[in-house]
Amino acid sequence: MITFLAVCAACLAVQWQHPAGMVTADTLKEIREKQAAHEWARNEYESRKKQLKIWLEPSREELAAVFPSIRANVYHNFSCPDDRSRLTFDPFNARSFRCPACNKEYAPDTDAGIYAKDDIYHGTMYDGWACLFYLTAPSVAVDLAIVGLLENDERSLSRARDILGLFADTIKRLPTVAPGPGDLSRILTYNREGDNKILYELAQAYELLRATLSAEECVHIEKDAIKRILDDVMIQPEYRFDHNNIYQFHRSIVQAAIALERDDWIDWSFGYGAYAPDQAPVHRSLRRIVATHFKPDGAFWELCSGYHLYPLYHFCEWAVLSRNLARMDPERFPPERYDMTHADNEAGKIIKAALEWFVSMAMPDRTMTVVGDSMVPRAGMDTYAATAEVGYRFFDVRAIGDYEGLRTGRRSWFGLLYGAPEIKQAAMPFTSACLSSGWVSLRNEWEGNRVWTGLNALIPGGGHQHADRLSLALFSQGALLALEKATPYNDAETRELGTLTPSHNTVVVDKTSQKQGESLKEGEIPEVAVFAAGPVMQFAELRGDRLYPQAARYRRAVAIVEDVVVDVFRVVGGQTHDWIINHAGPAPVLSIPAEPAEFDPPAWLARGTKTVRKADVGGMWDTRWTVEEVTSRLTFLPSPKTQVFTLETYPVDNAVVTTGHPPCQTLCVRRHDDAPFVAVWDAWRGTPNLQSVTCGESGPGLLLMTRGNSYRIITEPGRAEFAGGIVIESDAVFSVLRNQEAMAFAGGTTLRVRTPKANAAIAISEIGNAWGDWSHGRFDSGMSHRVEYDTRDGVNHPRDASTMRMAVEGSLSDLY
Repeated sequence: MITFLAVCAACLAVQWQHPAGMVTADTLKEIREKQAAHEWARNEYESRKKQLKIWLEPSREELAAVFPSIRANVYHNFSCPDDRSRLTFDPFNARSFRCPACNKEYAPDTDAGIYAKDDIYHGTMYDGWACLFYLTAPSVAVDLAIVGLLENDERSLSRARDILGLFADTIKRLPTVAPGPGDLSRILTYNREGDNKILYELAQAYELLRATLSAEECVHIEKDAIKRILDDVMIQPEYRFDHNNIYQFHRSIVQAAIALERDDWIDWSFGYGAYAPDQAPVHRSLRRIVATHFKPDGAFWELCSGYHLYPLYHFCEWAVLSRNLARMDPERFPPERYDMTHADNEAGKIIKAALEWFVSMAMPDRTMTVVGDSMVPRAGMDTYAATAEVGYRFFDVRAIGDYEGLRTGRRSWFGLLYGAPEIKQAAMPFTSACLSSGWVSLRNEWEGNRVWTGLNALIPGGGHQHADRLSLALFSQGALLALEKATPYNDAETRELGTLTPSHNTVVVDKTSQKQGESLKEGEIPEVAVFAAGPVMQFAELRGDRLYPQAARYRRAVAIVEDVVVDVFRVVGGQTHDWIINHAGPAPVLSIPAEPAEFDPPAWLARGTKTVRKADVGGMWDTRWTVEEVTSRLTFLPSPKTQVFTLETYPVDNAVVTTGHPPCQTLCVRRHDDAPFVAVWDAWRGTPNLQSVTCGESGPGLLLMTRGNSYRIITEPGRAEFAGGIVIESDAVFSVLRNQEAMAFAGGTTLRVRTPKANAAIAISEIGNAWGDWSHGRFDSGMSHRVEYDTRDGVNHPRDASTMRMAVEGSLSDLY
């Protein structure tokens, strides 16, 4: 029994009301109101009832017969050994398991081969099935109880009570494994993570059912289920770890404490009284973790897209729980201290900033290709329903309205219980974002096409980061084109390969991986060196000059003009440079002849296929992918002795290739010198906007011709000559001349244009960014710090450029 928690004598007596916690009488009232007013709510309710029907059909004896009687192991064991697909889960069939991909059938005692025999997570398929059963049944009990109370349906209430009772019986009988610190304590599943979810939902179900239970049944469930998991698995004198699961652990503890009427445990989680940060400075209470877990720009410390939304999902659940707690007894639990949805609550401000961080990072459809570990390759806040529903209703995250599904009624059970009755779209600016944790999202809209490029220079975070720095992702014409892949957790080979540099859209030096992101040390961490978001171009340069010891320069500069992306990757040092891109869609079509070939290293092709094509090229070339109705084109500027490989690597969303999971189309451009990789991306439906790409006559020059404009670009400091006697000189890392009307540069001080007839120049007093535009019958201009602004809380905050001065010579209106 836990004896170290004592109720503070100075505390007010709590005015307990039941049901309490996540689902209250007000919650049930809201469900009725939403159903009465909104079709989506009625549809969601009926859909969930249909899913629950299978649990109502068996007798109690049949349910008890199938109910697991063992400690299970992690659900990854419930996978097909051949194709790693999740087996079909039927809670009332533990006799044999079928793979939905290959249709093979397996006996329950089959070892799927996911983990080595000496691994703590090693188990049989039945172990995985039992884990899924344990994780599924409590939520069924909660939802049956909700249906039973809303409809006064004794059949639903009775089955929910059956599930609660069977859990209490099973938990009472099973021993605790590895009690104490760490997260391996468990009774029913693989570690605290699994058991905590069970506790959370058992406590909710008990709150809803307690008025229908006998006194003896209440004692059994409270003592043998809820308190047993709390004592043996969840509660410790102090939490001393910063794991992403701590938010759901606290959420579960608070829900269970409400069920047991233990306000001391609530204060233990929130960090008040004896557990305040000044009294228990290492205890990871709410007050401690909100002060330490999030970066200034709102990023969760792990710095991964999936492992940002995952803890934030549970944080948002905890926010709902905290709101209901404060409404139950505002004197004992003052809203400004306990209710995270209250305007003055510090934790709520952190949640708001964290939600906006994801919005700032995300693609135009508000989803995000994965950065770091995740078992899914692409997700949005609508995927993690609590973040969307809570963000919209309580934290005014207006971007939630951009999720078409949420606006048009494709909501969730969570939305029915806790969300706003309606979600509406609001006008939102479409601007580039520069996050101080090291991420840039370049954005530009051209003739209705919203183009987005994501660039990764993330600072070190947690162990779910990858060796993926200076990677690029691309979204255009409503489609994700250049993408990142999921990291399968149920296959050891791809679990490792997926974290390494060759699996990402960056450059591999000497066929070796960068360090994992979390292991980067001072001096190795990449930076966003230049960022400009002016009217002529959107631009960023990322520098990672210490990511590879043998590479003195490792930099990526990316610009968007109109709906065209210019991508310059410069590596100096090392013997072999492999420029990698993973792309959506089937195999690409090259503009150059390619032949079947071998590829080295073969390990990069693990779990893919052996289909390799190779082309040797020195001139300009392009490749095209077709993604549904979108044509995606990549044009490479010439460089001698370039080798182009088309590869089929492991799938975007599975560990191995199956009929439903084709190989990912990966392009590898290999060089053995220090020539920069200069590429131009464009995409279209129907006809392209980009008409031609050509080199300048000398120097690092590039000429883009779109349907309406010409862009003369120099991709590094220097001088470039173009046809017609046009010369551009600049000390900037990237410079652009648009027609004869506008010019811009980033990361420099001067840009000068010379023609046979006239000269024009813009100079600024410090290294930074500047632009000038004569196209409107007047001269408009601007300048900024070399990193123009930082994006926080969904707002762009300009860096100070008050000491900078601009000088202009000549006029582009005089040219030509």
